[in-house]
Amino acid sequence: MNIKNYNIYNLKYKFNKNKGLLGLIFFFCLVGLSAQAQESVLLKGKVEASNPDIEKIHIINLNLEKGAVTNTEGEFEIFANENDSLYVSSVQFYNTTVIVTRKMIENKSLNIQLQDKMNELAEVVIDDIKLSGHLANDLSRISITEVEKKYELQNNLNDFIRKDREMNPYEKAMSNGGIRLDKIAGAVIDKLSGDKQKPRTYTPRDLANKSIAIVGNEFFREDLDLNANEVCNFVYFCTEDSVFRQLVLNDNAFVLIEYFQTRIEDFRQRRGSALNQSSQLPG
Repeated sequence: MNIKNYNIYNLKYKFNKNKGLLGLIFFFCLVGLSAQAQESVLLKGKVEASNPDIEKIHIINLNLEKGAVTNTEGEFEIFANENDSLYVSSVQFYNTTVIVTRKMIENKSLNIQLQDKMNELAEVVIDDIKLSGHLANDLSRISITEVEKKYELQNNLNDFIRKDREMNPYEKAMSNGGIRLDKIAGAVIDKLSGDKQKPRTYTPRDLANKSIAIVGNEFFREDLDLNANEVCNFVYFCTEDSVFRQLVLNDNAFVLIEYFQTRIEDFRQRRGSALNQSSQLPG
C-alpha cells in the first residue's frame, strides 16, 4: 500500500469513527429530551368557590391514575403532564374536568373555579283560598270539589318530593328552598326523545357489583377495613357520584382503587359510630 492509498484509508476510518460517535451522541440527546418530556410535574392547585366549604374535594388525574384531596383552604398537590385530564368531584359542587395546559406546567400551579349545586325541592303548600275571618262567610266561599282537587294535588306533589329525596339522600336542602331544575330538564328531555333508541342503562346495583368484581373484595376488607355489609354500603355511596359510572365502565382496577381511597374518609364520617355495624344506609 503506497502513501497515497494509506492516507485515503486513514481518512475514511476517521470519518466513519466520528460518524458513529456523533450518531451515539444524537441518540442520547433524544433519549434525554424524551425522558424530560415524559416527566410529570408536581402542580400546586387551589379550588375557589362562593361556598366556603372547599375541604375534601377530590381531584383525580385520569391519565396518571393518581388522586388528591383539598385541605381546609381548598389547596392540593398533584402530579400531571400537559394535556392530562383532572376530574374534580365533590358533593356540594358540580363535577368538572380540567385539562392541564402548558402554562400550568410552566407555572407549576393552577386554580379551579367550582359552581355550587342546586339542591332538592323544598316543601310546597298549595292554597289560594282567600278567607275573611268570618266563619259563616268563609264556608260559603269554599268549594268541596275544589278542596278535594287541591288536596289530591298536594299529596301528589308531596309524593314527588319524597321520591326525589329518596333518590338523593345525601344532598342538603337550601335553607330558603330551591327547585331541582336539572331533574325537571332531564324529565322533559327524556319525554321529547322517547322515540329515539335509548343507550344501555346501568342501575346503581349493576355499577356496585361490577366495581366490586373489578377490584376484588379483599381490597375493601384489607385496605379499607370494611366488613362485608359495609362494602355494599360504601359502593352504593359511591354510585351517587356521576364520575363513578365512567370509572367502572372503563374497567380499570388501578383507577377505581385510587378513587375508592379518595372517598373512604367521607364515607366513614357519614357512617360515624354505625360503621361496620349491621345497619344499612338510609334510602
